[in-house]
Amino acid sequence: MNPNRRTWTLLALTLFLGGAYVFAFTDWLDPQPIEIASQIRPVIQPPRFGRRGPKATPESPDKPTETSPASSVARVTFSLDGRYRLSSVRVFVLNAQGEPAKKIWDLTGKSRELNSLMYGMNPAGMSPPEGTDAAAPLEAELTYLLEIRAGRRTGSHRFKTLPLTPTEN
Repeated sequence: MNPNRRTWTLLALTLFLGGAYVFAFTDWLDPQPIEIASQIRPVIQPPRFGRRGPKATPESPDKPTETSPASSVARVTFSLDGRYRLSSVRVFVLNAQGEPAKKIWDLTGKSRELNSLMYGMNPAGMSPPEGTDAAAPLEAELTYLLEIRAGRRTGSHRFKTLPLTPTEN
């Protein structure tokens, strides 16, 4: 065997074994998970999500009014670590062992790029699958699991809701 050919063969074998190791034993080629943070908001302004409304004039200082949710549970908003075109959003109630017990919100489709969403509000371009209802109301003190998918990237986040406390005027 030619010494030059032997060198190239050993180099090719080394590169192949190195590539196989990276593929099988590391997560370098896997997409990074989507980081999700949740916020519980007892009373918030109506969501605008980047839309600008009419400007208030000095004669009519119209300010957005705060609204409280219809249920007895505080609203939950989710912030993502970047802007994503979501293809799937699912929320599950977790049982005592921490396993998904029941799906309460399921959306599919192709959303616009977004970096936040609110439970129960369908992002533009997403809708529940045929034959399923809209989001079920959340219950206080239960633990939930949010799973989102944007192409190959996925993310999940556990959150717990709180009951609304009456506000004093």
